[in-house]
Amino acid sequence: MVADKVQKVDVAIVGAGWYGLVAARTYLRLHPTADVIIIDADNTVGGVWSKERLYPNLVAQVRLGLFNYSDSPMSPNGGNTKDPSVTGDMIHDYLQKYAEDHDLLRRIRFNTFVTDAKQISDGWRLSFRDTDDQVEAAKLMVATGVTSIPYLPKFKDSDGKIPVIHSRDLGASFEKLQNDSIRDVIVVGAAKSAYDAVYLLIRMGKKVTWVIRKEGGGPLAILPFRILNMVNTVAFASTRLMTHLSPSILNTKGPAYWLLQRTGLGRWCVGRFWDFLNYISGVHAGYGDGDHVEKLTPEIDRQGVFWAHSGLGIVTLPDFWSTLHSPNLTIHRDVVESTVDRTATLKSGAQIDADFIIMCTGWGDHFAMFDAEHKAKIGLPGYEGHPVSPVSTDGVDWNHYDEMADKMLNERLPFLAKTPDLAYPKSLDPKQQKMWRLYRRAIPLTLAQKNDRSLAILGQIHTIQTPLVSEVQTLWVILYLSGEIDLPDVNEMALEVSLWNAWTRKRYLSQGQKFPYSLYDFLPYVDSIFSDLGLKSRRKSNVFSEFLSPYHPHDFNGFVDEYLAKRRTIKNSNTNGHVLKDKVAAINGMSTNGQER
Repeated sequence: MVADKVQKVDVAIVGAGWYGLVAARTYLRLHPTADVIIIDADNTVGGVWSKERLYPNLVAQVRLGLFNYSDSPMSPNGGNTKDPSVTGDMIHDYLQKYAEDHDLLRRIRFNTFVTDAKQISDGWRLSFRDTDDQVEAAKLMVATGVTSIPYLPKFKDSDGKIPVIHSRDLGASFEKLQNDSIRDVIVVGAAKSAYDAVYLLIRMGKKVTWVIRKEGGGPLAILPFRILNMVNTVAFASTRLMTHLSPSILNTKGPAYWLLQRTGLGRWCVGRFWDFLNYISGVHAGYGDGDHVEKLTPEIDRQGVFWAHSGLGIVTLPDFWSTLHSPNLTIHRDVVESTVDRTATLKSGAQIDADFIIMCTGWGDHFAMFDAEHKAKIGLPGYEGHPVSPVSTDGVDWNHYDEMADKMLNERLPFLAKTPDLAYPKSLDPKQQKMWRLYRRAIPLTLAQKNDRSLAILGQIHTIQTPLVSEVQTLWVILYLSGEIDLPDVNEMALEVSLWNAWTRKRYLSQGQKFPYSLYDFLPYVDSIFSDLGLKSRRKSNVFSEFLSPYHPHDFNGFVDEYLAKRRTIKNSNTNGHVLKDKVAAINGMSTNGQER
C-alpha cells in the first residue's frame, strides 16, 4: 500500500443517516479540532432516507414534531402547519440541511462502500470497494443501521426476462415502473416495505400479485394513525404511561410498574388495553370484510399489535386500507420458485403473469465489513449459518448470564412469561436468536474489558423516535470513547446485555430474535443513558403531564449543553482551580486517586 493512499484521521464514522450525522456533529462539539470523516455508500445523506431511495407516497410512520433532532424542528409539509405528515422528501431535505448547517458535507466521502474493517495497533483500518485507498482511524463509529444491505434470494430457475429488484431500489426504479408496458407486478414478502410497495403500485394503476410465504412470521400488525380517530398513536406511544403498558426490562421500578406489572389485576388491565387496541386495529384494516385482505391478518392468537411478532406498522395515509382492498390486488400465501419469459411459477404450481418483481425480503449482513474473528471480538451476531460462540474471547460465559437473565425476566415481567400461540413458532427457538453483546446497545463488552475505547456500534436499537435516541446514544458513546465516563464491572455489564437480549426476544418474539427491537420503549432507554450522565430525563412541568403528555424531541432540547455546563461547574467548583476528585468521578468516571476504575 502506497503511503499517500492511506488517510489517517482521528475519527471515522460509517454511515450518513440519523446516527452518523449527529455523531459527527456531537463529536466536533466536544472536540472542535478533531479530524472527522464520514463514509457512506450512497451519493447523498440520509441512509434509508437518501435521495435515491425515495418515491412518491413514501411517508414516515410518525407525526410531525416527533421525528427530528431535539434542537432542530422540522418544517411542515409544504408549509401547511395543519398537515401532520412526515414525507420521505421532508426527511431527506431535513438531514441535508442539518449537514449543511453544521458544515458536515465537506467531511463526507460519498459513493464509498466499506468492504473491510480491521483493528490495528492504534485504531482501525478501513478498506473500500473499487479502490485501494484506505483510512486509518484512532476511533471508529459504525452507524450503518440494519437496512443498508439488501437480501435478494435467488429463484431456483430464472431466464432473467422479468426485472427483479429489492425494495431498497424502488425509488431508483420508479421511472421504469411508470412505463405503460409494466402492467402486472409481483411483490414478495410481508415487511412494511411490501405494504408500502403494494399501495404505491395499486395507486399507479398496476395489477399486483402479493406473494407471502406460509412459514415465518407472516403479515405484520398495523395500527391506525389515530386511536378512535382522536389520539395520535405515536404520540400516545411516547408517553410515560405507555412505558408501563409495554413491559420493559429498563423500567422495573416505581409504583406504576408494581401496580401494572407485578399484580394480577394490573396485568389483566394491561392485557385488556392491548386487546382493545388490537381489536380497533383489525376493524380499521377490514380483516373481516370477506375479501383478500383477510389474508393479511397477523398470525398470532392475541394482541398482535403488542407483540409485533412480524413487525409493526402505522397507517399514515387516509386511503391506505381502502387501496389495499382494491380488486387489482391478489394475495397468495406461497413462494415464487421460478420465472420463465413473463411468467412466475409458485411452489403450489400456480402461474402468475409478471412484468416486474419487487422483493421485500429483508436485509443482509450489514456488518459484513467485519470478518468472523472481529465479529466474535466485538460481540456482533454471526450472519445466517455463522453462529457466534457462547463464550467470548475474554472468557465471559454467556450461557451463565443468559440463563440468569431468563429467570430474572420472568420474575420482573411476568406478563411476558407466556408466549402467545403462533402459526409457525419455530422461529422462536432461543438458540436461533442473533445476539448483540453490546453494553447500552453500543459498546463491545470484550473491548471494554480491556479499556479499549476505539470502537462503538451505533443505531442497534429500533424505536419509534430514531432521531432523539440517536442524539442521546451518540453523546453517551462519544463521552465513553473520550474517556469521560466509566463503565461498571464486567459482571454487571454482561448481565445488562443478557437481560436486554432475553427481554427483546420475549417481548417482540421473531423481531426480537433478529434485531435489537425496542419499538415502544425509547423513554426507558433515554432514562438509563441520562442516569449514566447525571442528567434529568423527567422534563415535564407536573406529575400529570409527566405521565400522560407525549414526549417530543424538543422536550430534550439543550441536553448536550446541560451536560457540558455540569462538567464545567464541577471542574470549577474548587477555589484553587483543581478538580474535586470525588465530584469529577461522577462525570469523568475516575477514582479518587486519579486512575480509571
